[in-house]
Amino acid sequence: SGTIATFNWDTSATTVSSSQYHLSSQYYDICIRRTRSYCSVCFSPYISGSTTGIASSYGVGASSLAPAQTAAIGVLCTGITTQPAAAGYGDYLEIANLQPSIGTAGSVVTGTRICGAFFNAAATPQTTHATACSFAIPFKVGVHFDEEESIKASPIASPDLMKAENDPAATKGAGYGYSGFYLNYWQNAC
Repeated sequence: SGTIATFNWDTSATTVSSSQYHLSSQYYDICIRRTRSYCSVCFSPYISGSTTGIASSYGVGASSLAPAQTAAIGVLCTGITTQPAAAGYGDYLEIANLQPSIGTAGSVVTGTRICGAFFNAAATPQTTHATACSFAIPFKVGVHFDEEESIKASPIASPDLMKAENDPAATKGAGYGYSGFYLNYWQNAC
């Protein structure tokens, strides 16, 4: 078990500042050494905001088209931020076979990308953070941050949540889409 974070994350902080920005144009992998007799790795945000306007330690790209900020997975996380603020899905994490909760070794999930204001691998847009796990070996998190951020004046109204990465005020516990991530991880025995 341990934590992983974007290169610039202040891991000594206990709250998420609106001035916490991830580095742009970053493309790298974080590898986690698999412990003998352990078959999966799980992730969840290290800091979870519990009230509206208090950000959590996961915010990677824009939210989805829902009336509230949500998690986004799969094809929504395009890897392309288009300007002027047409879509903010340029940043994402890539985790092979990412499943909601603990999942099972026999489950195969075709979507590997996760982005948005919440860390949640469920198929429908979610408005809460949730543990997500992977049985794919090697244990690896791909970080894909493009060169642009899509920042708009707050508050941002639906359906424009897909266009901006900066408004956690509308939804309890949402992360700033430009902040990056600071995640807990742990492994599960076979």
